[in-house]
Amino acid sequence: MRRRADIRTICAAALMALSATQAFAQDEKVLTAPEVLHRIEANGDYAITTAAADINIARARMDEAGAGLMPTLSLFAGGQFYRPSAASKYPDDNADAYGSLEVVQPIYDFGRTTSARDAAGKETEAAEQALVSARNTVLLEGLALYYNLHASELEMRALYEGHTSAYLGWDRAKENFALGRASPVDVAEALTTAEQTRLVYFRERSRNAGYRLRLEELMDIELPEELISPPKPPKAKHVAIDRDKFIAAVWDRNPDLIALAKRGEAVGLRRGGVTSLPSLDAYANTGYTTRDLRGRNDYAVGARLSWPIFDGGVTAAKKNRLAAEQSRLGAKYEARKSDLRRQALTIVMALDDAYQRVISAMAQHDYTSKNLLLRQQLYAQERVADLGRAMIDHTEAEAELVRATGAYQMVQARIAVLLGEHPGRGLEPNFISEVVGAAEAPGGSFVPKSGTGFGQEDEKQFKRQDQL
Repeated sequence: MRRRADIRTICAAALMALSATQAFAQDEKVLTAPEVLHRIEANGDYAITTAAADINIARARMDEAGAGLMPTLSLFAGGQFYRPSAASKYPDDNADAYGSLEVVQPIYDFGRTTSARDAAGKETEAAEQALVSARNTVLLEGLALYYNLHASELEMRALYEGHTSAYLGWDRAKENFALGRASPVDVAEALTTAEQTRLVYFRERSRNAGYRLRLEELMDIELPEELISPPKPPKAKHVAIDRDKFIAAVWDRNPDLIALAKRGEAVGLRRGGVTSLPSLDAYANTGYTTRDLRGRNDYAVGARLSWPIFDGGVTAAKKNRLAAEQSRLGAKYEARKSDLRRQALTIVMALDDAYQRVISAMAQHDYTSKNLLLRQQLYAQERVADLGRAMIDHTEAEAELVRATGAYQMVQARIAVLLGEHPGRGLEPNFISEVVGAAEAPGGSFVPKSGTGFGQEDEKQFKRQDQL
């Protein structure tokens, strides 16, 4: 009777603690997935910062190349002491100061400057796409941490409940041993189970701390001690994706593929600007010197033609090097395109698998909820001595439902990233149908339900095989 009263006290205390946690949770601010993405993006990260620096470098190169079309102004000044020759008319003149000012305006260089400027523009566009890719990578990491942290906290609760049950089992084994109802082996076995469950709980607690630390680092905020209101499972299934349209959309919009294409175009433009053709400049200059020179001009205006007729093969070698770089980027582009096709087809199947995992987790959660309610009724009627594993199984089912929901929403976010969109767009309703469109159902044929229909509107409508 004393053991039964102790178990009642522990169970009641656990239920009261759970109720208190839920009551306290109502006063806490709920942290949602869109808010996590917003805070991470506002805070930034080293990957985003590095990509942004690449954009600044590319823009500086574009400005540098564009400056080649602008006029330049040069000032030269100097002074000297010298010894005049014996035949000089001015034997006492032994020093002078001189200076010149020249303006040069490039007129035509057969497209070299224009090619460099256009190539720098393509590099800027490629860097902007790299920034999108870097940003999305960091945001996906933060989103995964958000779901993992929610699931980990539920898993910790389940493991703690399991450890509590194992500890009570060890305590019970010791009492039975004192009464001669158990052997020392039974006590040792119960202790082993208690310590193993404690170890599993400690490991999950450490994993939870790792998730929390990294997410706080990305968001630059301090998270509450316990996250509340875990993400809810989807209310409806996604539309069937037209695979051909999806692959075409990925090829057209993926930032990594676009960046490779832009880099290839930049190298091609730079290669086209490497020539041995002349350049024509207009110039105007004026100068002054303290020496009395016969041929001194007040100013001069004219044009200057420069033509590197022979440079030892440097131009040809540079052109060949750029051609090789362009060929390499072209090969990378095709390889990336093939890789994206595989990713697109894989992620479409992963989306269906992830949704089925949600359905399975919902069914498990429904069963454990009903089983826990039944066990609580039997316990209230004093027909069982404790709740058994009902509460533990129910908490584990909650954790699995959060994991399944997170996996499903992560697949949707990855689809958005493949399409060059913000990961948060993947969490919006009807995103897939808006961007890609639904696959057309085969006309004039009956498509049977792919599963039991659990969690769907037609859940209770079914046909037996012998009735078809």
